This record gives sequence, structure tokens and C-alpha cells, in this order.
Amino acid sequence: MERGPGLFAGKTQRKKIFTLTFNLNSQFMIREKTVGIITFKYEGRGIRYLLLHHGGSYWNFPKGRQEGLETELDSALRELSEETGITKVNIIEGFKDDYDYDFDTDIKSGVREKIYKKAVFFLGEVLDDKIKISDEHIDYGWFDYETALKRLFYQEGQDSLKKAHQFLLKKEDFVL
Repeated sequence: MERGPGLFAGKTQRKKIFTLTFNLNSQFMIREKTVGIITFKYEGRGIRYLLLHHGGSYWNFPKGRQEGLETELDSALRELSEETGITKVNIIEGFKDDYDYDFDTDIKSGVREKIYKKAVFFLGEVLDDKIKISDEHIDYGWFDYETALKRLFYQEGQDSLKKAHQFLLKKEDFVL
């Protein structure tokens, strides 16, 4: 694993795009979309995947909210750049994965908010793997498939990595 150099400043202002709904259980339901890129590089005969460390045991792919009228891919590329400093990535044609997830936020004014998100991921190869992480993260790493699978915090992220890895193996027609 290659380790990151630490924290860097440079947080930007973001416009939040979401839908707000109120259900019968006195609960706000907020719907958001997050987009990202399962980022990889070839290293010898192997593939390494980039994961960002958010703290604790939470590691995930570079991703973030879709803003304004951006396309999903434009948002994913912007987030990759903001979170890692990577601006040159080869998006792999034919791969796109998504999943839905939800979580509760704090109770505000006696009302609990539930966030529903759709996560959308593209697959991208980097040639220049110099990383400058944002202040949203505490570290990063380039991991082989098995290690990345173990590091990913949520099952949905693990499933996306499995799909991406199988896609690459079939596309490249090689065995690691």
C-alpha cells in the first residue's frame, strides 16, 4: 500500500442539490445523488485501486454530490479532482454501477431526517498517480483487489469493486 502524505487545505463551496419529502412518521426524507469514480492503475501485472480514508474504519472511492446542471460524469470528474488532485483519468467505456442507500441524521426541531442517496460510479484509469487529498479525508491508499475489498466499509462499495474488477479482467482478458 502506498500511503498519503496527510491533510491538505482547499475545501470549496458547494451547492447542494436534493429533494425534500415529509412522510407520515414525522420524518423528513432527503433524496440526494452522489457520483464518483472507481479509480485504478496498473502496477506491473496487477491492478491497484484508490481508496480515500474518511476516518475510523471508513474507506471509500472518491465521490461526492452532483451539483447544478452537471452531468453525472462531470460531477464525478470534478469530485475526483477536488478530493485527490487527479485531473487526468481515462474513463473506461461500458462500465457504470449504481446502488441506493440511506441513513438517519440528527433530530432537528423534533424531526428526524432520513437521507436517501443514489450512488453512481464510473471506472477510470489514472496514468499519473500523484495524489493531493482534500481536507475531507485523512489518508489514501492504492490497494490490490483483495485488500481494497477488505478496506471498503460498506457492502455496496464492495459489490461495486467486485463488478469493476471483473469488468477489467474480462476487458483485458488476462489473469492476475
